[in-house]
Amino acid sequence: MNSKVYLRGMLLLVISCFLILKPAFSQTKVTVQGIVKDEQGGILPGASVTVADSKQGTVADDKGAFSISVDAGKNLLINYLGYQPKTYTVSKNETITIVLAAQENTMNTVVVIGYGTQKKSSVTGSVARLSNDNLNQIPVSRADQALAGKLAGVQIQTTDATAGAAPVIRIRGAASITAGTNPLIVIDGYPVPTDLSSVDMNNVESIEVLKDAASAAIYGSRGANGVILITSKSGKNGKTVVGLNTSAGFKEVYRRLDFPTLSQWSEHVKSVNNGVLSPELLAAQKFDVPTDPQDMVFRNGSFQNAQVNVSGGTEKVKYYVSGEALFDKGVIATNNYKRYGGQANIDITPNKKWKIGLSITPSYTLQDAPVYKVHDLLRSFATWLPLYATQNISDATGLPVGNIVHQRAFDPATNPRYKGINLSATANNNGYTNLYGINNRISTSKTLANANVQYNFSEALSLKVSGGAFISNSRNDFFQKSWATRDPFLQGAAVAQASTKGSLANSETIDLLNENILNYTKSFGKHDLNVIAGFTAQTTKITSSSASATNFSTDEIPTLNAGTMSSLTSNIEKSALASVLFRANYAYDNKYLVSIGSRWDGSSRFGADNRWGYFPSASIGWRVSNENFYDRDAFVNDLKIRTSYGATGNNNIGNYRAFANVSPVGAILGDATSLGFNSSFYDNPDLGWERSFSLNAGVDMAFLKNRFTLTIDAYRSTTKDLLFFLPINTITGSNGVWTNVGEVQNQGLEIELGAKIIDNESFKWSLSANAATNKNKVKALGNSSSIISIGDPKRLNYFLAQVGQPLVQFYGYEYDSDIEVAGNYWPTNVHSDRIIARDMNGDGVVNEQDRVVLGQPTPKFTWGLTSNLKYKDFDLSFVLQGSHGASVFNADPNYYETQFSATGTSAYLNLPKDIQAKTKYKTESRYSIEDASFIALRSLNLGYTLNAKWLSAIKASNLRIYASAANLWYKFAKGYSSYNPEGVNEYTDDPLKNGYQRGSAPITRNITFGINANF
Repeated sequence: MNSKVYLRGMLLLVISCFLILKPAFSQTKVTVQGIVKDEQGGILPGASVTVADSKQGTVADDKGAFSISVDAGKNLLINYLGYQPKTYTVSKNETITIVLAAQENTMNTVVVIGYGTQKKSSVTGSVARLSNDNLNQIPVSRADQALAGKLAGVQIQTTDATAGAAPVIRIRGAASITAGTNPLIVIDGYPVPTDLSSVDMNNVESIEVLKDAASAAIYGSRGANGVILITSKSGKNGKTVVGLNTSAGFKEVYRRLDFPTLSQWSEHVKSVNNGVLSPELLAAQKFDVPTDPQDMVFRNGSFQNAQVNVSGGTEKVKYYVSGEALFDKGVIATNNYKRYGGQANIDITPNKKWKIGLSITPSYTLQDAPVYKVHDLLRSFATWLPLYATQNISDATGLPVGNIVHQRAFDPATNPRYKGINLSATANNNGYTNLYGINNRISTSKTLANANVQYNFSEALSLKVSGGAFISNSRNDFFQKSWATRDPFLQGAAVAQASTKGSLANSETIDLLNENILNYTKSFGKHDLNVIAGFTAQTTKITSSSASATNFSTDEIPTLNAGTMSSLTSNIEKSALASVLFRANYAYDNKYLVSIGSRWDGSSRFGADNRWGYFPSASIGWRVSNENFYDRDAFVNDLKIRTSYGATGNNNIGNYRAFANVSPVGAILGDATSLGFNSSFYDNPDLGWERSFSLNAGVDMAFLKNRFTLTIDAYRSTTKDLLFFLPINTITGSNGVWTNVGEVQNQGLEIELGAKIIDNESFKWSLSANAATNKNKVKALGNSSSIISIGDPKRLNYFLAQVGQPLVQFYGYEYDSDIEVAGNYWPTNVHSDRIIARDMNGDGVVNEQDRVVLGQPTPKFTWGLTSNLKYKDFDLSFVLQGSHGASVFNADPNYYETQFSATGTSAYLNLPKDIQAKTKYKTESRYSIEDASFIALRSLNLGYTLNAKWLSAIKASNLRIYASAANLWYKFAKGYSSYNPEGVNEYTDDPLKNGYQRGSAPITRNITFGINANF
């Protein structure tokens, strides 16, 4: 065949095929209808929907809906200001739901600043913000526990790890000696006289922390310890959205200690005593049933939480309503915590002039709390005794088989039926009876209700009047059964009945608030001005009563009328606070920022001649990156420099300390005793405010086109006129007088770094890190240069406050060497309660002149690291927290080890006289000071979000399943010997005795599985 003819024919065939098949290759037009929402199910009206690489597009209507015709296979780009853009590939005619995630841009974020909001880019004070991305998924029962490691300069310390217990919160260190050091809690604008126990994290939109005086001064006399602002979720314009958040899991003690069994101790004794066992060891071996006390005290806990919310609304009425139930079974037997709560927020906007807000947040908590601390529960068990009497124990002691065994059953002095050698090391009951034989239930109901009306005189001027109430009722029921006492238990029913006791304590708090805030906001040309002025009044009444009884006729009727009444008390306290406040924020050309504010507070808690306090503040900022000369395409594309100075106060001193108080006493007149009164302390009409003056300098920057953000703050805060009880010779008829003396300084550095490491459609990875240092120093203590406080007088230990040094330091003797047991090999794990102390001044005598500083309880450096990864429909996040440089006075070894202490024992008598003179109690020495540093994986969260196809099938707008862990990994410091280095659980109301630990509940590892869904 001719080649030209062949080629021509093939070309014609190809052309014919192309013409025939052309419709199949052409792009088919399809119609896509959809709705654009945020992650909470709220609609996003005005969202843009464009076709990639073209000018074709549309805009979502006021219901978030859109419709567009496009070629199949094309990509739609969906954008909405403040949200991360999303790409959707079109394949067919369909109806879709597009969910956009909020875009994190810290410079443009709106933050709550107290009586208003402000863009982060315009803030001139030190304000930290935390949005609730997944805080509600951390397996903890309290909102404050979820904040650990998240914010620079905010220390969340788990001092008590029992279910439902509150952590200690410190913002930029402790700034007082006697007044409270807890931050002010403000929930939806209401300063509440309580903690965060009533807050359900599922209802929280964001948390802001006001750290410097310029930010906190708007709260005046209550801002010295910082302010935590809680903003609840509210309804959004759109159809009704039903949300479900539920989780369930378990928890366990993270660390267990080694308690030597009888056989282990016997082997030790043989190795140090030429193979000879003491008579007690030989006798105890007849009854030996190896027991780990921790198995008796600890258990596997559990955690369940369920919350349902309904939200939505129109332009005129928006609503958010929720209900929650939480059950937390603690790892200590009988420790349980339950919380039931709800929230209703309604916003009504009938027209442009009026706006009405209504909210109510009720909650009810029920806590079964152990009366005895962990050290008392554990030390009462003997590792060689079972919980219940065996036959041979019954034969030796007379206890019926199956009865609970106490060590004192093996003491002939308390049990005449026991004829053997004394094996009892304690008169205490074993921990089982202290747990199950004592009921201690605390029930608390709280209601926070608030209503506000805002009238807009114009677009610039408005008045907001609000009134609210916080009501709390607490009840503590206590009952100790007859078999839960360490009184002699073999002396008959009369003794048992006499040992029963019960009590009932009630407390009611009624707090009322009225606020009247005038707000003026105006932009004209390059000028932006916001001014607020207002008057507030708040009053608090606390009514409490308690009663107790003994000699109950039976364990089955715990009500007080079944016993003999032994005491009855009642008390009423009132306080009031009136305030005038003002703040002006001004910005010129979004470059030069100025904020001035002041608050005048009058408090009934202070003396008649010093009742009013004035708390001014001022701050300035310069947005350097908005200058014409600045290159916004430079490495640092956004830069702001700011500084502030202000004064805040501390009125958390309790009531009536400015007035002479009397207490009832008995007076003998002839042969009769009459009721009289004695002065507790004198009045002081000049008693006034503790005032903190704070200087803060900071810089906020973003670089590499906002992929990285950095905030640095340096501060120095000085608290003057510290509240202090000045003792007076009792010959005057009084113990002393409250006065204002002393000065404490805190200074430090805080750094917060944010980074978007990877940010594309299928894979996102962001990091945030924070670090903080705080150095505390006493500047003055009135007429004294130092104060030495004694902790436990039974097991001596000392705390030192000294001018020029940190507010609290451990004080005592330097450890030199141990004292050998020297023949005292019973009971098991016996050690000396003394050590040989070091002669520091070389005078040959160890006395008070040889005491030195042994450490301090405040961490020198804290940090946190948060990582968030998202790959397609999977996400992974974790929070690491670290604390370094703090020490803890750990009294636990003195209980977990069995101490012998009689100075006449051979262990001391065998020592040379000069060495005997150098012995001191362990608790007085460095022996009891341990490193409290730690690193913890506070939370780990792995989740999967169903894609649009599955969501459409189940008619959900969002559904995510997840697994979460708390304290999955916890690194203890070398040498720390107990369960919880954060567990500073003694003298928590006395800042001069901080750092003492005795029997704190253990850190727990929590694992939960949960679902978050919107329908």
